[in-house]
Amino acid sequence: MQHLLQELTPLISDYGLLIVFIGMILEGTTMILATGILVHLGYLSFSGALGVAILGAILGDQLWYTLGKYAISKVLSFLPSFAQHMQKLKERIDHNGHWLALTSRFIYGGAILFPLSLGNYRYPYTKFALFDAFGATLWALSGITIGYYLSNTLQHLGYEIHTAEHLFLYALVAGIAIWWLRKRFFAH
Repeated sequence: MQHLLQELTPLISDYGLLIVFIGMILEGTTMILATGILVHLGYLSFSGALGVAILGAILGDQLWYTLGKYAISKVLSFLPSFAQHMQKLKERIDHNGHWLALTSRFIYGGAILFPLSLGNYRYPYTKFALFDAFGATLWALSGITIGYYLSNTLQHLGYEIHTAEHLFLYALVAGIAIWWLRKRFFAH
């Protein structure tokens, strides 16, 4: 295990931005905090990480919107509980679609569910793209900053996180904390 962790450090150094990009496309909450930690440790530059995170988040949201517009109706017939969640959003989309596009990455499950729903219910693409780009930018900036200061705070408390195993430990702790907060405050 120790050998594997030592091998990951150069991987992060060499492919860190690609990993961030793919993580943002897929959803990204834990990844954005880990990105902030990587920036703090000097593996990634702040500006490079921010640009890649924004681009990946926007591209991922566009992907989910497009899937919602052209393919989700077939999938929903196999996932009735997911269809119910999307149906609950229909009224919100009609009245506040711009807020859903803007805040999708800030709300539990929203990074996938909201763009899928907005696409499915034919929310105007131009509005979606504009509000989503602004929201993804705010989300990436705030997430990287929180991860950076989380790492900084842990170091000030006496924890060294320059080794890969500590980096993964802190990413795991951040992921568990996010899961708990989402479950506690955003569960229905």
